[in-house]
Amino acid sequence: GVSANYIAKWNGTSWSPLGSGISGSVFALTVFDDGTGSALYAGGYFTTAGGVGASGIAKWDGTSWSPLGSGISGTVGTLTVFDDGIGSALYVGGNFTMAGGVSANFIAKWDGTSWSPVGGGMSSPVWALTVFDDGTGPALYAGGSFFHAGGVSAKFIARWGGTIWSPLGIGMNNPLFALSVFDDGAGPALYAGGDFTTAGGVVSAYMARWSRHCP
Repeated sequence: GVSANYIAKWNGTSWSPLGSGISGSVFALTVFDDGTGSALYAGGYFTTAGGVGASGIAKWDGTSWSPLGSGISGTVGTLTVFDDGIGSALYVGGNFTMAGGVSANFIAKWDGTSWSPVGGGMSSPVWALTVFDDGTGPALYAGGSFFHAGGVSAKFIARWGGTIWSPLGIGMNNPLFALSVFDDGAGPALYAGGDFTTAGGVVSAYMARWSRHCP
C-alpha cells in the first residue's frame, strides 16, 4: 500500500521504499562489501536509481543509491559474491556485452572500484550464478543459455575456478535459470533448475543435482 518503485524493504511488520526507488525492473539482489561496508546491490533493467544515473546495477548503502561506474550495457539477471583468490568481488550475469565501458560478454566482475571481464565470458546470456565447493575448493558456477564459456564448449552451465572456465560433463539440453547449493544429508551438492529435460545425458526434467561424486 506504500509507493515503492520496483524495490521495497520489509522489516517484519511493514513495507517501506528505498529512497525514491528504481526506474525499471529489478531481477537480482545481493549483499557485498566493497571495502566501505556491506551494502545492498540491485541489478535489472533500469537507467536510474534514486534519481541518479545507474545503468542496470546500483548500490544502496542504507540511505542513498549510487552507480557502479558507468554500469552495464544491458540487463542484469543474477548477482553473487565470489573470492577468486585475490579478494571478494561482485559477479554480475545477464544479457549484456559491456560493463563500465569494458568488453564483458554476459558476465562481469566488480571489485569495488572497476569492472573487468571474466575469462572471455560466455556466448549467450547468463541467468544464474552461485558459489559451490566440489571438493577441490570454492568455485563460481554460471548457468544460462550459452553453449560456450571462455571459448570452451559448455552447454548451459560452467565452472570458473579463478583462471579458466570448464564444463560440467556434457551439461544440459536446454537453458538453465536457477542455481543453489543444498545438503540433503549426503553432502553439499549443486542444484540446477531450468528448461532442460536431460542433464549429463540423463533424463532429469527441469531440475538436476551435481555433486562432488559426479564424474
